[in-house]
Amino acid sequence: MAKKNDQEEVIVDVKEVYTKTEMFVDRNRKTLTIVIGAAAVILIGFYAYRLLVVKPKEDKATEEIWKAEQYFEVDSLDLALVGDGLYPGLEDIVSDYAGTKAADRANYELGIISRDRGNFEEAIAYFEQADLDDDVISVLSITNIGDCYVELGNTEEAVKHFEKAISKSKGTDAESFTAPMVMFKAAIAYMDLDQKDKAAKYFEKIVENYPDAQVKPRAERYAAYLGHKL
Repeated sequence: MAKKNDQEEVIVDVKEVYTKTEMFVDRNRKTLTIVIGAAAVILIGFYAYRLLVVKPKEDKATEEIWKAEQYFEVDSLDLALVGDGLYPGLEDIVSDYAGTKAADRANYELGIISRDRGNFEEAIAYFEQADLDDDVISVLSITNIGDCYVELGNTEEAVKHFEKAISKSKGTDAESFTAPMVMFKAAIAYMDLDQKDKAAKYFEKIVENYPDAQVKPRAERYAAYLGHKL
């Protein structure tokens, strides 16, 4: 009998809630209609913007950047920077097509050029603008910022970026390539900061977790050396 009463109470509760919901909808029907309509307009506007503005801009940027990237790949860096009179350079792509994937690649490539020419602060600014979603290039971009800070004598800031790059590399398809490389850089930086325990930790991780890494033999030697020092 008690079980029946419980069931009846549940039924009454559900009906009561349903009735209250109906009453709320009736009282606020106009407001709800406006809200739902506004949401629909925003959604339609978003997709229209993507289709009519973003995609054409992205396609145009891809068409425009190919020659500059070709010059970049063959080390014709002045032509890569400013173009050849027929096709724009990387600087133009960044200026004219901001927000596109092509502009992100251009920022990364400009960062490489600036770094190799010793313009480290300029390189950092370019790398920071390179919002890349590629598993390899995104990690390399952050790592390059760390390298630039090393060159500028700011090892503490360099380590922060190496740590960030290591974290970003974890769980990606490219982890076995990127992680040990950045760990090695971080370990060397920690040695410069006289934080040998942190350096040893990364050398040991490379040896234990990335047996095929190119830097493993050097990491092994450093790990053995620091093992005697700690």
